[in-house]
Order: sequence, then C-alpha cells, then structure tokens
Amino acid sequence: MNEILTKIKAGILDIFPDAAAIEITLETKLGDIPEWDSIAAVNLQTYLQETFTVRIPLDLMSDETTIGEMTAFIGKRTAK
Repeated sequence: MNEILTKIKAGILDIFPDAAAIEITLETKLGDIPEWDSIAAVNLQTYLQETFTVRIPLDLMSDETTIGEMTAFIGKRTAK
C-alpha cells in the first residue's frame, strides 16, 4: 500500500507542481489539489493507468475522491 501511495504522490507532484505546497495524505481529496480540473483529472487518470496497468474509471477521478480511496482501489486491482 505504501508503494502505491508513493507512486500516486509522485504522479500528483509531477503533474501539479503547485501540489508541493500542500500535504498529500490518505485523507486529501483530489479536489484539494491546486489546479485540479477536468483536464487534470484525465492527466492523472492516464498517469495512474500507465503506472499501475489498471483501468481507472473516470468517476473515481471525482473532486470528492480521497487519495486513500484511490490507493485502496489500485491496491485491490494490483493484488496478486
């Protein structure tokens, strides 16, 4: 789970440099990320799908989705 969280944070910081100004925790909502909008959602979705080779549904990219929910979703899809 920590490895997934680390990769999610890295992607967020790469796509949204201004996100360095906030603490990204499991409770952080995607909508809390500076510069978050629909284009940003697609950019992060693409990054996550390429990084974890899982399909990320667009509804998971909601403003209200937390990093913890995203981490859990990816963890379930990548569990061996």
